Amino acid sequence: MIDIVIPTFKRLNSQITLSNIPKDFLDNVTLAVQPQEELQAKKIHHKIFVVSGDNIGFANTIKDITYEFGVNRKCNFWIMDDDLSFLQNVPIGDKLKKESLTEKSFFDMITETDKWLSEGLVHGAIGTTWNNPLGKYPYIENSRIMTNKFYNGVKLSQVWNEIDWTGCCGAEDFYVNLQLLTKGMSNKVWYKYVVAPSDTNTEGGCSEYRDIEYHNKSMRDLHSKFPQYVTLKEKKQKSGPWKDMTKLSATISWKKAYQSSQINTLEEFFS
Repeated sequence: MIDIVIPTFKRLNSQITLSNIPKDFLDNVTLAVQPQEELQAKKIHHKIFVVSGDNIGFANTIKDITYEFGVNRKCNFWIMDDDLSFLQNVPIGDKLKKESLTEKSFFDMITETDKWLSEGLVHGAIGTTWNNPLGKYPYIENSRIMTNKFYNGVKLSQVWNEIDWTGCCGAEDFYVNLQLLTKGMSNKVWYKYVVAPSDTNTEGGCSEYRDIEYHNKSMRDLHSKFPQYVTLKEKKQKSGPWKDMTKLSATISWKKAYQSSQINTLEEFFS
């Protein structure tokens, strides 16, 4: 059965994802914490993985987790942000209605995802409520991954050393996804099931060090790594802590990135 790993930092007393996971599945859940929070974490949950150092940032945290669960344990595993609520899209006529994820549906989601991975899929995710699910139900292939990602540990271990896990800090999920897609490893993203993340810039987690300059640099770094698939645009923020500041956003051609891995020559690619 797939393992869930929840990286968390300065939010141990606000475990939204952990509290939304059925009790019968908690033995398959691990909290990934920094050494400075190990003792406190053990009071919250019985399965703990301690990353390599304090204040190492999210990219290095993910690098540690993927090495442990992919390279060392070679298991199917699912990394989830610590602030997620689970929902399901239910077809009603030609529309989709969001409902809370039942315990049965949670186990169906886990079972179906584990089956995908056991059949050879390398990576994927649950879609978020930030995206319109129409046309994406029950899942889509070769799309955006963020707030969560699942991996086939056996397959990932074979290419782990080829992945730059710590580049494009602030856009780590996008960067790793693009690397895997351009290596010919397609993904699947659920929209039968979705997650609702908490508001961005909430206390703890990446918000401890992420400001708009950090964010914008991550977008520029991502574009410099994959200019053929990443287009940047500027938008002045109308609300929130970055109000009236110019924020960069990225439009990414995920399917084109994967298709590039299936074409042998540049001539074929541009024809």
